[in-house]
Amino acid sequence: MAYHIDGSIIQNFLTRNTRPIDIHSLPEDSECSICHNPYSPPDPAYLHPLHPDTETEYALQIVGRGACTHIFGRRCLERHIRAGQPWSHSCPLCRAEWFPPPRAGRWDAVVRVEDALNVLVRIQSDDENVMLEVESVERNLRGIREILYERRWL
Repeated sequence: MAYHIDGSIIQNFLTRNTRPIDIHSLPEDSECSICHNPYSPPDPAYLHPLHPDTETEYALQIVGRGACTHIFGRRCLERHIRAGQPWSHSCPLCRAEWFPPPRAGRWDAVVRVEDALNVLVRIQSDDENVMLEVESVERNLRGIREILYERRWL
């Protein structure tokens, strides 16, 4: 199942958390850790990694993401993030999380619904009206849980 990562998240990450590396500062014969192709020399008219029209494989370093400072080719990095895989939000080498995984909020909603259902099961009352209300809330929460568990949501 493909995961959709919102374009604004990708753009924000590439803008704020990558920086071009001059290949002359890299060890000789440096290559992209993903595709193993050599990096191209820096172009004086360097375009940020968001520019889709260039075929040049610039070296970019991850910055501002904790211990992850890996260097990747621009095209490979974008391709990795846009692949829509469950791991596309993290570094392919160290698995450091670069940004929240897709649908993380929905998983949080599922956990909260499950917790609420577990609480409702423990409610005991002699008042018939109270128990009818509890059953109504429980039915609604089960419906929400079913919607959240559908493949199109998670």
